[in-house]
Amino acid sequence: MAQVIHKFLSGRWWLATVVCAAVAMVGVAALLSASPASSQPASAQVAPRATLDAYEWDELSRIAQEVAACSSAEQAVACGARYGLCDASGAPTSARKTLELADGTSVEVVLADLWCDERSDGGRAGLTFVFANCSVLHPMNHAYEDAEGDHADSTGGWEASDMRAWLCDTLWYELPASLRSSIVAVQKPTANAVDTTDELAAPGQLAGSAASWVSETSDRLWLLSASELCGSIPARDDLGVDETMSGIYQAEGAQYRLFADAGCTAFAPCEALVRCLGEPGAKEPVTWWLRTKTLEFDQGFWLVGTDGTPLNGLGDDVRVVGDASYAPSELWGPDHARGVVVGFCL
Repeated sequence: MAQVIHKFLSGRWWLATVVCAAVAMVGVAALLSASPASSQPASAQVAPRATLDAYEWDELSRIAQEVAACSSAEQAVACGARYGLCDASGAPTSARKTLELADGTSVEVVLADLWCDERSDGGRAGLTFVFANCSVLHPMNHAYEDAEGDHADSTGGWEASDMRAWLCDTLWYELPASLRSSIVAVQKPTANAVDTTDELAAPGQLAGSAASWVSETSDRLWLLSASELCGSIPARDDLGVDETMSGIYQAEGAQYRLFADAGCTAFAPCEALVRCLGEPGAKEPVTWWLRTKTLEFDQGFWLVGTDGTPLNGLGDDVRVVGDASYAPSELWGPDHARGVVVGFCL
């Protein structure tokens, strides 16, 4: 038989080449059919879990990549719902995930929204999380002379703040390595450009528009803004907020779905914004910082009071700590340590 085949192929080199090519193509086809998962998105390998806490960070990262690749909010919601991260309307799950910091402190995080923040390298971040409790207290800005003094102010806003540097240089390395490798940098709009000499106490005297004052920073860890908590910030003469200031505040990011669904608004208590200091389940509410700089006076940043009220620093200060004896400078001075509630994106 071999002699017959040799005799048939002799002088027909082209036919031998065709036969070899056909065999090679069959082999390639067999290899492709044996590994169909290679053409599927990585997140397709993640099995839906019963709870948010049951997912590993690398699994949530792969899911976030799938959500981020969606071409519309509707597709993103459908994707998140398949993994139990939101319902069919897009409302994030109320479940929490626990992470342990390097010092052993436990922090709970909750999903704030899907497919909303802009990645610094382009496109949307898939998932946005925020801390559900405060692991530590820290000042927004130390005094120039020392760590506790009367000369710390809000010059340079969030962008130049000690808080931002501390989050990047210290708290970042307290996070588990599996989470750090999953976090993506996003663009955060904030009114950083207003200088001390531009801020006037009287309403209606801050000239310009949001475009004049708002700039963006690229951040992996960040504090929330007033508009991300409250949506629109209404003009309030009694609190020193005029129409110009209202527009500037509202340019600091859209309200996250988590807080919209909870009915959170500016200058009013919201249970969803109450944060306690210590391990999950702690009962000691604390005031906590926002990255929003006060436009009404030249010293402070917005705070969230112990009852969950977002405050700009003017008005009834008893809402912050429940003690009318506190002076405004003691409440709003950036050098005073307040709760740290961090946001991050996958």
